[in-house]
Amino acid sequence: GRPRSDLREQLGLMDGRGDPRSPRPSLGDGDMPRTITSSMLHGGPLRIWSALTDPDHRRAWSPLVFLDDPSRLGDTECTFAIQGITRPIRTPARIDRFDKPHAFAWSCGIPYLFTLEERYELAGDDGGTRLTHSCTLRGALSLPFAAMMLRRLRSLMVESDDRLATYLRWRVGQPARAINRQRVPFRYRRKAR
Repeated sequence: GRPRSDLREQLGLMDGRGDPRSPRPSLGDGDMPRTITSSMLHGGPLRIWSALTDPDHRRAWSPLVFLDDPSRLGDTECTFAIQGITRPIRTPARIDRFDKPHAFAWSCGIPYLFTLEERYELAGDDGGTRLTHSCTLRGALSLPFAAMMLRRLRSLMVESDDRLATYLRWRVGQPARAINRQRVPFRYRRKAR
């Protein structure tokens, strides 16, 4: 077959050097296409965890995909919008990892054919938390779709991470209890994409 370096180059999956905030695409996890971002966020891991897993917090910062019940392991539904399609797409999803406050992962798709997994990993203390955000494509169709999807997926991840960081900066000094959506300033509730 084709040498692995040629495949990585063709899919645009070469090592991303430079800005530490820049996404790093790779062929990890059994050579499945993946893109990764990493950033330091204001607040401790528990506060970031709440922003990632509490439905009200998620709606306030507009992640890539809205999960109906991100607060426990198991099956749920998700909603996402694709540019050019007027109605959002709803599909079954699964919360795969719920390790408070260290790791949160979910996936959707058709197992063994094409699955998207989004993962957040947290490390830090009350002075700040390093968030590692990754999206991995899995299944038989992951490599053919990677060429079309990874570049756009990276830019959507960076936008989502920026919205989360902005939301968390706004939340500094706010009580740690659940938020009321109407009290979140409009500029932090922008529509996704």
